[in-house]
Amino acid sequence: DIFFSAALPLPLQKNIDFTEHFLKTELPCISMIRPQASFLIFLNCKELKLEQSALEHLFLNEAHLALNSGTMFGIEGEGFMRLNVGCPRETLQKALEQLKFAINKR
Repeated sequence: DIFFSAALPLPLQKNIDFTEHFLKTELPCISMIRPQASFLIFLNCKELKLEQSALEHLFLNEAHLALNSGTMFGIEGEGFMRLNVGCPRETLQKALEQLKFAINKR
């Protein structure tokens, strides 16, 4: 695990850390699975208690974020969405803020 984590470029590691901190402090109803060798994070949204179609609607139509549904990886992906953090920090922060706003509106 440490080998793969160390292989990620520092900006990606920082974006992963930023996302983890943001979720813990601003959106504790969503947790994440830290990637081992990727910039794609699985967001665990099960605490929102939404069916997958409603979860996808929340992300796309309310938060205005086009993420991959966890179910594209099989039934085990139910309740998950996949976030790409391979982007500038400002873009990532804006996306997370949009998600926070959408969830808080509910």
